[in-house]
Amino acid sequence: MEAKLFDDDVAHVSTFAFHEHRERAPHLEQYVHRGRLDAAASAVLRACVGVSGVPFVVDLGCGDGGLLSLLPEHITAVGYDFQPTNTAGWAERVVVAHASNFVERWDDEIPQADVYVMTEVLEHLTDPHEMVRRVRRRNAQLVASSPWTETYESHDECHAWAWDTEGYAAMIRTAGFKIVEHTTTGMFQIVWARPT
Repeated sequence: MEAKLFDDDVAHVSTFAFHEHRERAPHLEQYVHRGRLDAAASAVLRACVGVSGVPFVVDLGCGDGGLLSLLPEHITAVGYDFQPTNTAGWAERVVVAHASNFVERWDDEIPQADVYVMTEVLEHLTDPHEMVRRVRRRNAQLVASSPWTETYESHDECHAWAWDTEGYAAMIRTAGFKIVEHTTTGMFQIVWARPT
């Protein structure tokens, strides 16, 4: 199942105007989110095992840097997020991140990486399918998470899309990925995928 939750050409929840004054969400310290962040960080570590040289990870929609702070020093990692309140977390967590709309600035600002991470991001975008295809066109691995329990009838009002596990997997496979792992923890699903 895949459900589009907005009617306009652009999902309001994907815009800077929507996120400009939202409060910082310290997901790393929130019980409901900690498990999926730990699972996603573990998936990133496994994805980096076969990378030659120093693995380079880009966390798109990195929030206040919670996942970045879980990655070990032998991995070079950088995040991108455009919500102003999240920037304070980057200094507190001692992570490298940049204020940028990675969807609009993809070609200009987002570097080539070995692994792209999008945890709790795809459900906010106007076109998540294109975002997944962009990662595939760079021949990179993907680690992503989104809720798997939401439906058209029951979902967070901040979300533009909802998927069950089959719908999420279908989106990622259709973009040209082979799913290595697809797990759930609580209400979240975590996928690690490699380009086919």
